Amino acid sequence: MFEFLVKKTTDQDKGAVAGVGLPHRPLDNGLILEVMRYFPIGNKIRYFPVHRKSVVLESIVIAYGINNHLVYTQKDIHIKEQEGAEPYFLLDDDWKDVSVRKVNSFCLVIPDVGQTESDLDYASRVAIDSHGLFKRGDTFTLMSLFAERGVPQIDVQVRKKVLLKEGYYANHSVVVLEALLGTLHHMDQRQQCRIKTRIPVKLYLTEEGEPFDCHLVDFSECSLKLRIGAHEAPRPSLTKKRSIIVAIDLPQQMKSYILKGKVLRRDDEHVVLSVTSRLVDRQYENFDLLAALELKANLLQHPETQ
Repeated sequence: MFEFLVKKTTDQDKGAVAGVGLPHRPLDNGLILEVMRYFPIGNKIRYFPVHRKSVVLESIVIAYGINNHLVYTQKDIHIKEQEGAEPYFLLDDDWKDVSVRKVNSFCLVIPDVGQTESDLDYASRVAIDSHGLFKRGDTFTLMSLFAERGVPQIDVQVRKKVLLKEGYYANHSVVVLEALLGTLHHMDQRQQCRIKTRIPVKLYLTEEGEPFDCHLVDFSECSLKLRIGAHEAPRPSLTKKRSIIVAIDLPQQMKSYILKGKVLRRDDEHVVLSVTSRLVDRQYENFDLLAALELKANLLQHPETQ
């Protein structure tokens, strides 16, 4: 049993837990199963404060809190189906089976690792430092790496930070996040807003090729539009589906990106490409929607972006 997962009712604690304790009504077990599917234990997530979408951080789900039980592995959760009734959970708690039919609280637990902030640009660090991360009652949006019909997202509310005294993560500080099940949804990758800007970039036809100075003039989650201007040299080579490389340097955000993409279309002065991968630690990785949102958040902070 983990008492920090249970709502306190003493006079001393009433004010501290107001609004973030156990709900009065049992939760929908079906929705909990969906969250478990999209945010499994051991998987990385990205998250941002609800009112500061430009501050994107990474973490990992290390446990679930189900009522007053802390579950560290998926294999310790067994789903029992019932005909004509909602499923319930059978938890392995210290080699004993514990049946949980009514869930009053479902939490995701992530490590409280402060150095994740060191990867942020200055503006984001200032935004965090002025308020601090993981204050009781703060609301965040979690984004899953799972993407079947869009990127799953759910809002969570900070219940508390706690130093674990037992279990696999004893002596580690963690953050307990109450899942707001009604906010679970999928971000449709087709709903993309194009944004105007004018940012200097470098275009390469090959990895070893000559760089061409261009301007990024608008962008969405998965595509970039470059103004090639008077450059005659790259035009004949910018055929449809041709792979090209774009280097973007954002000194104010202390960020740089090297992206690979395929030409979708071009005219006399512009080329539009679909981004397919990005360079990470000298290797190209798939440019998923979460990576696209990170890039978009940093491009939005550029002074030339409208």
